[in-house]
Amino acid sequence: MDLYKRALEEYGRPFPAEVPMRREVFVAPTRAEAIRRAQPYLEEKYKAYRSWGQDKVMPEGDDFDHSFDELLEDRFLLGSPTEVADQLIRLNGRLGVNHIVASIHWPGMPNSLALEQLHLLAEEVRPLLGVAG
Repeated sequence: MDLYKRALEEYGRPFPAEVPMRREVFVAPTRAEAIRRAQPYLEEKYKAYRSWGQDKVMPEGDDFDHSFDELLEDRFLLGSPTEVADQLIRLNGRLGVNHIVASIHWPGMPNSLALEQLHLLAEEVRPLLGVAG
């Protein structure tokens, strides 16, 4: 975000009212279950990214050539509905993010699991955010 803000300042642009962010999201009854269920798909996705060299073009400190446990620290939104809502609220407070592009379907994941995620986000997470639907 600091890099973005510096670029806005350099070009004389105001900070926008709309601040979207894309994140990998998985909702389950507990954080441990969300991690367990999402991990095989996310590991495969990021393994492919690394094989393509995509992590080599990321800004310094934002690469993803790390173990899954290290990637969990600040890259994904995983947990119970309350935990995911809290993570979204923290993103809003810390960075001003007010739109999330939730990536919920990854290579090898059954469509039924992705549809379950859409339902959980709409029915269990969104109401905790206090947004109209």
